[in-house]
Amino acid sequence: MKILDRYILKTFLVPFIATFLIVLFVLVMQVLWQTFENIAGKGISLPFILKFLYYSTLIITPQALPIGVLLSSIMALGTLGENYEFAAAKSAGISLQRLVRPLVFLTLILSGVNFLFLNNIYPYAVLKQKNLYLNIKKKQPALALVPGSFNSDLPGFQIKFDEKFDEEGKDGKEVSLLKKVLIYDLTAGKGNQKVITAESGKIISEEGSRYMTFILYDGYYYQEHVKTAKTNLQRKKMAASNATFKEYEFNIDISSVTGDDDLSKTDHTKNFMMLSLNQLSDTIPDLKASYDEALLLKSKNLYSTVVARDLYQYPDSLKTENIDIDVLENFDLQSKINILNSATTKTERTLSSIKNGQSSIKYKRKI
Repeated sequence: MKILDRYILKTFLVPFIATFLIVLFVLVMQVLWQTFENIAGKGISLPFILKFLYYSTLIITPQALPIGVLLSSIMALGTLGENYEFAAAKSAGISLQRLVRPLVFLTLILSGVNFLFLNNIYPYAVLKQKNLYLNIKKKQPALALVPGSFNSDLPGFQIKFDEKFDEEGKDGKEVSLLKKVLIYDLTAGKGNQKVITAESGKIISEEGSRYMTFILYDGYYYQEHVKTAKTNLQRKKMAASNATFKEYEFNIDISSVTGDDDLSKTDHTKNFMMLSLNQLSDTIPDLKASYDEALLLKSKNLYSTVVARDLYQYPDSLKTENIDIDVLENFDLQSKINILNSATTKTERTLSSIKNGQSSIKYKRKI
């Protein structure tokens, strides 16, 4: 390697390393702040947080590399121009293309490294980070409740409160004190028919327990006892009950949303970002088969809806001379109306079925 090439590469690599690390740090911190709400206060040990940051760093590295190349190229070439080294090289008979040639080769090498990184390390990092993040997010959902907005993480409930204060309870239990509580109980599966309000309350949860205990103070609840009401007048006549209370306690089953203690468990492996090029190629036949099957089922459904199997050609021997070529003219007025109404209904139903299935078919074709 010539002295000029080494000098140009050195001028580029020194700012490249600095800019790459700075960009990588900024992007990792951005990811951390975006996920901080679901990580903080969960009692997650430091090794798991460092693991999450490590996987996030691996994911962001392919994004930070081209940004680092861009910024360091501007800095390196700007420095050469500012120090009149381009002018000196030109006076010595060295062209600009010759000066940047080592940078072009280096950029091609970095592109190849980035491709190998994206194809082999990136899918692994996405797999690990995604599963670790979901496991952390499921851990102790009581502590993930956010003041000032409706929380829907707990199954069957919409919960809102103005303030929350966490404190350590007895026997290692976590206690959260709440102010101005509003709860919509949706466990009956009939919509918003039970509302509970309270001036204050507290949540008691214990790691590993499938239940979370709510204790509310100085509140009011209202509950409707029938399914629906179409008008406001009917709604006023609906059977309902209401009462005030000094203290009200109930438990919520959180087993369906609480993750187990194994934060390293890998349950989600279907995302295409978790696959290399070879693995993606292996999934193409399965996706094609799924797409073809969806089209076949849709066509069979349409064929059945329009009753196409009942349409057939009459043999000539069954034709009579008094049948009008205009099919409708062979029926009386009421029959004509019934036939046209039936045809209109079936056509609208078929068009609706086609429109409803359009987006899913387009998505499957895109995938």
